[in-house]
Amino acid sequence: MTQAAPLHQNNGIHETQLTSENTLLQKIQPRVKFLTFNTWGLKFVSKHRKERLRAIADKLSGSKVGTPIEELNVLNTNENGEQDDEESIDDYDIVALQEIWCKEDWDYINLRCKERFPYTRIFYSGIITGPGLAILSKIPIESTFLYRFPINGRPSAFFRGDWYVGKSIAVTLLKPLTKDTYPIAIMNSHMHAPYAMTGDAAYECHRSCQAWDFSKLANLYRKANYAVVIVGDLNSRPGSLPHKFLTAETGLVDSWLQLHGKQDIVQISKMNAVDQLKIGCTTCDSQLNTWRAQRQPDEAKRLDYALIDPTKLNTINAGARFTERLDNIGSFSDHFAYTCTLELLPRKTGESENLDEDDTQPRKLLLERFASYEEMLRCINKYMITAKKQKLFRGIHFILSVLCIIACLVVTTFTSNKAAWSSIFWVLFATVVSVTGLIDGMISFFFGRSEIRALWEVEQEVQDAERYMQMVLDKQK
Repeated sequence: MTQAAPLHQNNGIHETQLTSENTLLQKIQPRVKFLTFNTWGLKFVSKHRKERLRAIADKLSGSKVGTPIEELNVLNTNENGEQDDEESIDDYDIVALQEIWCKEDWDYINLRCKERFPYTRIFYSGIITGPGLAILSKIPIESTFLYRFPINGRPSAFFRGDWYVGKSIAVTLLKPLTKDTYPIAIMNSHMHAPYAMTGDAAYECHRSCQAWDFSKLANLYRKANYAVVIVGDLNSRPGSLPHKFLTAETGLVDSWLQLHGKQDIVQISKMNAVDQLKIGCTTCDSQLNTWRAQRQPDEAKRLDYALIDPTKLNTINAGARFTERLDNIGSFSDHFAYTCTLELLPRKTGESENLDEDDTQPRKLLLERFASYEEMLRCINKYMITAKKQKLFRGIHFILSVLCIIACLVVTTFTSNKAAWSSIFWVLFATVVSVTGLIDGMISFFFGRSEIRALWEVEQEVQDAERYMQMVLDKQK
């Protein structure tokens, strides 16, 4: 047998064939190379935004951009441990981007990359701006769909912006590569960010609810026989409740862990920054990133993922990318990118989807899922107290504002005859009270009620799943 020879050098689909002395051809399964990247594209906030995103576009289009960090050259290796050539290192088949929030940035990316990626899509739905999600693909896109999370922060946290951008799941369905492979469903997302480790600002309940909805949507596409790939900045550490929902509930596996096995994140947090990136793929808050160099070593974490269906996909290679630095600017983004090469497993002849997978899962996994349901219910109940307080206090503020405005009108009547200038003061005061009271009243009566009812809905769904899981566990006794 001779060495494998590439069949598709230009289209990026890594299909190879083996030839024997008798020129008998044996096909190897096609491979697809993914990249997911949080580009940090906030207008007026992200430093050197335009220059960085243009450099990202240039690099994706095939140009050599950035100065490599010598210690990280080992990241640019293939599945055989050999150093990749410069052209293949950044030659991707599918690129999922997050935080593309400025139209001029997307226009440049689209224009610069259209020859390499003829199929593109950016998603627009949102209040002030879109969710910042975009896809670049060499494989034809059959259809797209956007699912907006019903639980996604609060409008009062305008300085954070998650509620206003409309955090979502961008679903992109791709044409099957061959008649023997499954069609791919890419589910790209940027979930609600944590602004603290604990407490209300951690938004743990919001991300957990988003992951719960995410798992339901992923299961629908799995049962429809798609090779599901969840990619993006999920803002959730490995082993967290959202991560459990996205893996245990869906049957998907973390591509990095599929390749390297289970990892101890505590042990990784004690390593130096280079080893953290090599061994733990810490794409966020790494000291090697110039925008996060002031962080402590134990703050480095892996938040960027590709979660895959192991019955239809197999991870061949994975690692961090865009670790180079731009002259006079720094890192490409406040995150490093994550890439993985996936082998598409062949369709099974005469296969029938088992819609009752719970009955065939190991009891240990079922117990872990049951424990996740219990944890989720505790999480919802804890946050429900905060949500009800927010609704109550803002409602009280609205009522007090109405009483205050009435009082201002009465006081103005008595003081205007004695000091005419005082009328201006009371009018301005009443205006401020009116505006702030009205805003809080609308948040309380409209958003507060909506959020609480959405939390009730998730709670009922989890309780339904918990009751069913209890029944399955009882049957296994």
